[in-house]
Amino acid sequence: MESGTRLGPYEIIEQLGAGGMGEVWLAQDTRLGRKVAIKVLPAEFAADPERVARFEQEARAAAALNHPHIAAVFDIGEHDAGVRYIVQEYLQGHSLRHVLEAGALPLKRALRLGTEIAEALVAAHAAGIIHRDIKPDNVFVTPDGHAKVLDFGLAKLTEATGAPLGGQSMSPTVLGTQAGAIMGTAGYMAPEQVNGEEIDHRADLFAFGCVLYETITGGQPFVGKSVPDTLSRILHHEPESLVVVDESLPFELWRIVKKCLSKEPATRYQTAGDLVVDLQALGADVESGTAMPLGGQPVVAPLAVEETRGVSWKLAASIAVASALLAALGFWITMSSPGESLVRRFDIEYPADATFQSTGTLGVAISPEGSSVVFNANRQLWLRAIDDLTATPIRGTEGARVPFFSPDGQQLGFWGSDGQMKSVAITGGAPVSLGPAPERAYGASWADDGYIYFGQGPGGILRVSENGGEPEVVVELEEGERAHGPQLLPGGEWLILTLLSGSNTWNDASIVAQSLSGGERKLLVAGGTDGRYVPTGHIVYTLEGNLFAVPFDRDSMEVTGGPVSIVEGIQQATSLTGAGQYAFSDRGGLVYIPGTGADVASQLVWVDRNGQIEPLPFEPRVSGYLDLSPDGQRIALEILEDGQWDIWIYEVERGGGQVRLTTEGNNRQPAWSPDGEWVFFSSDRGGDFDIWKRRADRSLDAELVLDTEAPASFPSISADGEMLVFTSGAAPDADVGILALGTEQEPSVLANTAADERQGSFSPDGRFLAFITNETGEYEVYVREVSSGRTFSVSTSTRGGAVPQWSQDGTEIYYMSRVGGPGLLVVRVTTDPFSASEPIELSDIVRRPLTNIDVTAGAQRFLVTVGVGSGDAGTTVPRERLTVVLNWFEELKQRVPTGR
Repeated sequence: MESGTRLGPYEIIEQLGAGGMGEVWLAQDTRLGRKVAIKVLPAEFAADPERVARFEQEARAAAALNHPHIAAVFDIGEHDAGVRYIVQEYLQGHSLRHVLEAGALPLKRALRLGTEIAEALVAAHAAGIIHRDIKPDNVFVTPDGHAKVLDFGLAKLTEATGAPLGGQSMSPTVLGTQAGAIMGTAGYMAPEQVNGEEIDHRADLFAFGCVLYETITGGQPFVGKSVPDTLSRILHHEPESLVVVDESLPFELWRIVKKCLSKEPATRYQTAGDLVVDLQALGADVESGTAMPLGGQPVVAPLAVEETRGVSWKLAASIAVASALLAALGFWITMSSPGESLVRRFDIEYPADATFQSTGTLGVAISPEGSSVVFNANRQLWLRAIDDLTATPIRGTEGARVPFFSPDGQQLGFWGSDGQMKSVAITGGAPVSLGPAPERAYGASWADDGYIYFGQGPGGILRVSENGGEPEVVVELEEGERAHGPQLLPGGEWLILTLLSGSNTWNDASIVAQSLSGGERKLLVAGGTDGRYVPTGHIVYTLEGNLFAVPFDRDSMEVTGGPVSIVEGIQQATSLTGAGQYAFSDRGGLVYIPGTGADVASQLVWVDRNGQIEPLPFEPRVSGYLDLSPDGQRIALEILEDGQWDIWIYEVERGGGQVRLTTEGNNRQPAWSPDGEWVFFSSDRGGDFDIWKRRADRSLDAELVLDTEAPASFPSISADGEMLVFTSGAAPDADVGILALGTEQEPSVLANTAADERQGSFSPDGRFLAFITNETGEYEVYVREVSSGRTFSVSTSTRGGAVPQWSQDGTEIYYMSRVGGPGLLVVRVTTDPFSASEPIELSDIVRRPLTNIDVTAGAQRFLVTVGVGSGDAGTTVPRERLTVVLNWFEELKQRVPTGR
């Protein structure tokens, strides 16, 4: 087409541009004497019904809109030989894409343009129109600085009140789009759009979030090396936090952007109108200077880190009014020396009703770039962005423990409840099994060499490919040694790990460096656990609930200075795996769970069927499983003391007397004989755990009952005293075994499947066995008829179940929930034939994961252990929390100089 060509009353002047939907020309409207822009469908596409339909769709959609921030459409026509065109308002200025070539916009200008674009979307959506291609190229910025939204060529007419605009809705299917094709522009498409799913107006709000992010930062939120890579990032990656881009940007701005860019439409803004309200409010705060920046408002004069250590944000709030907004979010501010990065501390509270459940294993992680933390609660992993206000559970991590990030931060590794090492996208989804892993998780890390390294206690250090496979042993141990928390050092030659030998408490462990090729081992720290290498040139580790650091020379593999306590009060497991509840990012962020290095003490209490609690007259102690004697007068309870588990007997009625039943080795999981004369238990005094027994009056030494090649645990005796049921083996393939007492018969396996079965308990008549299995992915309570092998489900799949107990008359089964919610539940059962009612909630008692229960003969009250300070005696239950320290590396370098 040449200058002077006429399309009806419009005379072509010059070409303005061209795109996938046509050529754009400047023309003169000879009737009205005004300049217009004409979009012409290229001649080579004129015969394509799909192209024609989409072109006409643009005209109908745009002509229906009349809004100051939408380019007006005046006319539609056809000229000679089927040349179709659309006449629209001629705009002077530049596209937003052109404007952004100079970089990010000033905040006020970005907010003004963003608000106007959002207002245009309000009008379009109200007319039943989805734009489907919002991007900087389709936003025009006029000379007076206002926005005009262009190009509704990909708009999809939706059903609005009254008849659809222009008749039939032109969906991609109606237009004959090829199967699997997607319409839009890579980098701005919503996840559901990328997947080729049906979309609605919320897809425009995702694209708007991309545009707003780009105006603020000068770069797109999702940029890949290719179109497929970009689309993959939209589906699986999160944009870089604005706190990394510019700490002075408003916190509310990042909240708005994140809400627009949510992967799930249901968690985005639901209307453009709501988005406009928030943008306008933020704009007013920015104008008035009251918008809170992401980096926080300094409230004290700059001081050295050491001088402000321990200053709370509450004290700072009394010094300056500017801190009030920070106090609302619980920030604790400290300032570094002039010219250095700001070191900031703040707390993240767990969601309401969420309970931390990884006291014995690592339960917290932070992404490599430091923008998000992951923690364990209610037997699931939760994700919380550092600069967000809420945490969300990660789909596919039910029953997960020991979270750790992949080096690129896009995958999350964890221990599955089925005894498998797994990984899942950080956004959640179907997890991938990588290989078998032990029941007890002794720490793990995902290295740059493509392997995941993990501890197996006495089994040494193993690694498994990030693509899955059979784990291989890379560090073998001597008899009596246990290993925890391996980390591959840069260069791939040495591992840092924690080694325990000749003790039951991990405070007595050592931090060592182990060569992967030559087997050489170097002692780095004597006395400490969960050691990790920090790229600042330090080794950090926990000891008695504190975090210590020593300077470390990686070239010589030697510690070059003494230990310095750098964080006081970190939760630490001393008796199970040695895990310290802390993690740090590659960029210097630290997250930890405040607490102590001691295992949590528990109180013995009675709980009646209405949830009323009566503490027993015993001092709280670190305890685990328990069993109430048949006459209800004595309690057999496992107690942890000086790193060793032993069985103690408590007298309920005789003034609270107590006596230690075992003294040799570790002794766990007590069970009374029906006559109350013997206590059976699991003990490692002979090496592996076997079943032993001892008279309750201690008149005889302990006797070996069952010695098997596989570990034996969780003994329980039938009501007639003739049968012993126990757990044989360890996860992921433990089974329930039965031994006829007083005979020479070999034990048999009752529940032998590929899943993990444990905690068997006979019904009073011996006909049925209650046990737990993780066959569904979560441990649930089941009942098996001994004679027929028929199996019946008892607990629901919503909360899981543990330690099932029968009532004395066999009409009820009690069990503890494993996942949040009420702690104590009961099902009513009949046995001819067997059936079970829906679970009934008896108590919402807060409890530790290892809490056991037992029931009195009349089934009117229950014996349980609860954590001290958990609120079960009428006190207020504090929300559990994480502490985050941003720019922690700066503090570490000041506190523990390395000489670099």
